[in-house]
Amino acid sequence: MGKDESRVTLRRVIGTYSAFSMGYADIGADIYIAIGLIAFYAGSAAPLAFLFASITYIITGLCYAELASTYPVAGGAQFFSMRAFGNFHGFLAGWGLMLDYTINIALFSLASVGYLSYLVQILFGTNILLQSPYYGFMAIIMILGLIMLNIIGIKWSSRFNVIFVTLDLATVALFLIFGLPTVIANGGVERWIADLGKIGSSPGWNSFMYATSLAMVSYIGIESISQAAEETKKPTKIIPKATKWTIVSIVVATVLVSLLSVTLLPPSVVGGASQSPLTTLAKALPFIGGLLAIWVGFMGFAICYVSTNTGVIGVSRVTFSMGRLRLFPSSFARLHNKYYTPYITITLFSLIACLLILINTGLKGIDLLSLIASLYNFGALISYMYVNLSTIALRFKDNSERAWKVPLNITIRRGGKKYFLPILPFFGFVSCLFVWLIIVGTHEAGRLLGSLWFLIGIIMYFIQKKRRKE
Repeated sequence: MGKDESRVTLRRVIGTYSAFSMGYADIGADIYIAIGLIAFYAGSAAPLAFLFASITYIITGLCYAELASTYPVAGGAQFFSMRAFGNFHGFLAGWGLMLDYTINIALFSLASVGYLSYLVQILFGTNILLQSPYYGFMAIIMILGLIMLNIIGIKWSSRFNVIFVTLDLATVALFLIFGLPTVIANGGVERWIADLGKIGSSPGWNSFMYATSLAMVSYIGIESISQAAEETKKPTKIIPKATKWTIVSIVVATVLVSLLSVTLLPPSVVGGASQSPLTTLAKALPFIGGLLAIWVGFMGFAICYVSTNTGVIGVSRVTFSMGRLRLFPSSFARLHNKYYTPYITITLFSLIACLLILINTGLKGIDLLSLIASLYNFGALISYMYVNLSTIALRFKDNSERAWKVPLNITIRRGGKKYFLPILPFFGFVSCLFVWLIIVGTHEAGRLLGSLWFLIGIIMYFIQKKRRKE
């Protein structure tokens, strides 16, 4: 190993808007997939499914803001859990994030192809990209391009995020500016409120709970900001600010756009267009519908591709951290001798995402998206439970001053010292556990594959532990 390649610190190049863009890109893209999936299963109750799922997201996001600004290093939930509970728990949290980010790469590359196919249909009159196996093959080609971009460096990768996040914020604003007055004027909101009384029969409770668990797809990704903490310029100030911006913008955009999806059109129409649902919704807007649909097709392609990129960033940083802490082979902590990026982990886990797509290319679009979304949530929610518990544990284990604290604390005294016990993480843990149990109970394929993933991880952990002792 050369001198430069063995460096184990990352360069601080990310500012406030870049950090916000990284968090927003990973979560803001989720709406381009989830709107159709949730409308398909929850019908008119889709906005409520998103609202219930947002509770978990908001509390966990605040915990990340505290922990990442206190411990601004790569690794996120993996590092926090290891510091709070020890190596094994740190490994489990990191292994869950690895599943989350690897699935993120696969999920959003497929979503990006779904929107690209809409543009191809308009320009060339063919839907070939929606057909198997071309749907999966195109996603794999796009992932291979991101491997090269991320090896060159996070500075260029971050700029890529910033440009398209700014354009996406403008696009969401157009949806709300033209859509909300329309549904208020035509009585769509009143009809929606009346339809809420049908929950339990249309949709049934099982469908609604299933949709709520899938709605977590729209809120997975706040971890991305903390994963880049070691590369953020002033983490104690920038990370809390960027996290709060991300939380507010995502919850408002997701719930309101979901409301439009079930009031501008029948939910079955948006649900039936699961591979590019926002283009279908855009067509229903007055005045600008036709032109906006084409633009949304481009933005759906671009922002989902940006989210694919944040998945590559996230999985490479968490595995880099685990290699540096010797929870993984030390080769995972190697940096490129020219670009100082974790090139081994960037390449390896991006190729695993490609393999996952390749194995399942025969599935229909809606089935492939549902399978990957359930796996996406399975791993992320385990890590989120650890983050909430770590916030509580580290208030006692490390009583040093925080740059920013989760609000709502109770002051207690132990051994002559004063501690601030946070209340919100208790609710965050319970809500994460509740949604995770829904996934385990209702997503059979996700339950089996997710459990297999963790079984493999635990075996690898003890093999690596034995090798360290030898």
